[in-house]
Amino acid sequence: MLFVYACPAAAVAGVNQRVSDLDDYKNEFEVDVFSPEGVTALSEASKRDLANLAGIAKSLNGYMIEISGYAAHYKFTTEEDQKLSEERAAVVARYFLEIQDIPMRRMLVPVGYGATRPVASNQTAQGRDLNRHVDVKVLVNGGARPGM
Repeated sequence: MLFVYACPAAAVAGVNQRVSDLDDYKNEFEVDVFSPEGVTALSEASKRDLANLAGIAKSLNGYMIEISGYAAHYKFTTEEDQKLSEERAAVVARYFLEIQDIPMRRMLVPVGYGATRPVASNQTAQGRDLNRHVDVKVLVNGGARPGM
């Protein structure tokens, strides 16, 4: 017996759109974790913020977590800034894995940008404080969002 499946054009269009959306990520939630000069360890306040972010992420389908570390170029060399930013990002990833039970497959490779992308001037203490951070984003794939 031969079965023929008729696929309506609307269904094909829906599948095509879903595949196209695989590269479409929406930022659902974001947190910045700040660090004192030369420090990579997480403060208790940072842990609370990250725990909140982890809870939100776990409630979403198709989420990924992007972790980007930064440094303030003021006191350290470019190489030291790069290392600090990478270590800050890695500490956040380790916290998610070990404490919040977020699987590695849900995290993009943590990256450190050193002092290459300042959000404020490094000429002031306040600007340097803002530049020493880890930006953590919960991204949801367009193909996994409801209604897709």
